[in-house]
Amino acid sequence: MDADPRDARSREALRLAAALNARGLRCKDEARYDEGRALYERALALLEDTAGPHDDAVATLYHNLAGIAHARGDYAAAEPLARRGLDIRRRADDHRPGDVAADEIALAAILDGLGRYDESERLYLGALRVFERARRRHAPEIAVALNNLGALHARRGDLDRAADLLDRAVALKRRTLGPDHPDVAVTLNNLALVSKRRGDQARAAVLYAEAVAIFEHALGPDHPKTLTARDNASRCAKPRAES
Repeated sequence: MDADPRDARSREALRLAAALNARGLRCKDEARYDEGRALYERALALLEDTAGPHDDAVATLYHNLAGIAHARGDYAAAEPLARRGLDIRRRADDHRPGDVAADEIALAAILDGLGRYDESERLYLGALRVFERARRRHAPEIAVALNNLGALHARRGDLDRAADLLDRAVALKRRTLGPDHPDVAVTLNNLALVSKRRGDQARAAVLYAEAVAIFEHALGPDHPKTLTARDNASRCAKPRAES
């Protein structure tokens, strides 16, 4: 029996969508946000036409598009994309709880940026409960949730709780990702900010310096994360003005 050419076209479309998504991920990591968004949108159009609007891979692309908007600080644009992806993921017959929880963390981070802290915290804690059931497999996701919860508590002014969560996140990220991973530097930067607000300038300076070194090595000297950490380190080093 001859192969159906429609099946071959579908497989090719799915392969192309996966390649576009992979290129989009690289663009996001390199802060090439317009290019990354365009690649994701092309992949999404292919998948919705080929696999249907409720496929798990479609949910991933909405998640990734929300990530681009989040990285740019456009939380209002990011929220509907994240909610769409999460809704598709939850409805999928073969969805995995860990994937749903990862989408919930992404949405929580966006809500955090919008100042909706109570809803954000509920999502973080719910996702953590899911990940804790398979702690070894989900250690990186647990670290992300701890980091984000720590940053949320810092914004609420609970600096002791924030420092505890961020210390745990740093230790877990170092153990699972390696000490020079840029995600480690993200949490070091957050922990430095909390340390500074607690009055521990010396520790803050050390943490900022370490974050800058990791970002420069992993992402380059001109990446937005490197520039932000370097600016934070510079401001931390400046003596306070006398009152």
